[in-house]
Parts: sequence; C-alpha cells; structure tokens
Amino acid sequence: MANGSPPSTIEEAVRTTVSAGDTVYLGNFGAQLYVVGQELIRQRYHDLHVIAGSGGLMLDQLIGSGVVHAATFAHCWNPIGPAPAYNLRRAAEAGDPQVEIRELSLGVLNAAMQAAAWGVPFLPVAMSPETGYVTDGWSRGMIAMVDSEFGSTLAVKALRPDVAFIYADHADRWGNAVLTAPYGEHLAAATAAARTVVVAEEVTDSGQQLALPATLAGVHVDTVVRHERAVWPDGAAGRYPRDIDEYRRYATASSSADGFATWLDSLRGVS
Repeated sequence: MANGSPPSTIEEAVRTTVSAGDTVYLGNFGAQLYVVGQELIRQRYHDLHVIAGSGGLMLDQLIGSGVVHAATFAHCWNPIGPAPAYNLRRAAEAGDPQVEIRELSLGVLNAAMQAAAWGVPFLPVAMSPETGYVTDGWSRGMIAMVDSEFGSTLAVKALRPDVAFIYADHADRWGNAVLTAPYGEHLAAATAAARTVVVAEEVTDSGQQLALPATLAGVHVDTVVRHERAVWPDGAAGRYPRDIDEYRRYATASSSADGFATWLDSLRGVS
C-alpha cells in the first residue's frame, strides 16, 4: 500500500523503481503511458522487457530508442493509420536479434499475468490451435501444450512484472485508484507485479474521499504519482481528446531510421 506521502514526480518514480534488465508493464489497455515510456527513453534505460496490452506508438518509441530487449504485447500499431508502427516493422522485418517480439492475444496476456499473481507456473487458455500464436510461434515459447490426468490443454507461461505502471483517472494518496473505461489487464498486472506505481491525472488531498468507488485497491499499490496528460498524445475519457496531428507528425518522422533519430534527439533535448 502507498504510504500516503506526497506523490513523487515521474522522473523520480522511474529512477527509483526501474532497474536495467527489469520486466516493466506499461498500461493499461487503451491508455498508453507515454509519460513513463518517454521518461525511460530520457533516462537511457536499456535491456528492459516491456509488457503492453496496447503497445501503440509508445512501444514503437521504446523499440526504436533501444530501451527494450524483449516486448510482449497484444498489439502495436498506429491507431489513426494508415501508417504502421515503423520501428516495430523494421525490427520484425530485419529479424533484429536485439529485440525479441512476443505477441499474445489480450486475453492470453491477461492470463499470463494472472498466473504470476496466483503463484502458479502457467494457466490453461482456450484458443484455436490453428492460430499463428501456436503454429507460427508468435509467442516465442509463451504457449505450450500441457498434459495432465484431467486431459490436455494449451497453456500460457506465467509472466511477472518487476514493476507495473498503471494509469488512473484519479487516485488518493494511499493508492486507491479510479480507472475509466476501457478496462483490460490492469488488475492482473498490479497483483502480479513486485512493485506497482499508479500514475493519475488527479490525486485527492489528504483525508478527501474519492468521488467514485476505487477500481484498483491501494493494497496492491506502492507509489502514487500525479501527472496531468499522462497518456498524451493519446486521449483520456472525459479529460482530453487524442491528438491526431501529433500522431501524424510522429508517423512522418519515424518513417525512416534517420527521421526517428532526429525525433529521438528532440525528445532527449540533444541539439
């Protein structure tokens, strides 16, 4: 449980909770935490295993900047299209040995983290054995057939984050957090992770109650950080819309390796 002390900054939260080589969950589904992903880039992290329910262009930025050695995700795309996530595509087409790409469906990704939360090595999953997750190895060994006296089934390996960053609309200082739709795998991630950080648009004053019942209980949370527009250029329901022009600018910049390098220098403040 968060201790009720004043929330730290994103810079402090990243520096004090993430170590090189960690497995880091950045979510939730439909709420990409760009503010955390870009802080990882600024602090020049590397060798991370990043988990993202909806990776979008945040994951693309992390791949292009060399932050990740492995990425496990349900999808990674440009949500406004028709441009792709260029860094992911370049890594996939090149068979980049420095980036291991693991793709799971959102339901199976949720099951993998739920297995870790329950302390079991795997969970059975219901999925067609004819999909690319099974036949073409999209999961990179995360899915296998398991035999038991009760029968055989496909199962997904447990996936435990070292730290989970969860986006919330608002929270109190003890980590009780209210999420707005859409809901996804945030509860499994928070309960599976060794450390959980809530990043909220708004944090209530000490002693003030939340306006709505908590979606995530503070017992699962170690740190609360207040940061407005935490998912920009994505949008947050009831707060701000998606910045389509910014998505287009990034798509244009990242369409070439040189263009992305220029974008990256700008983010890091390199002249």
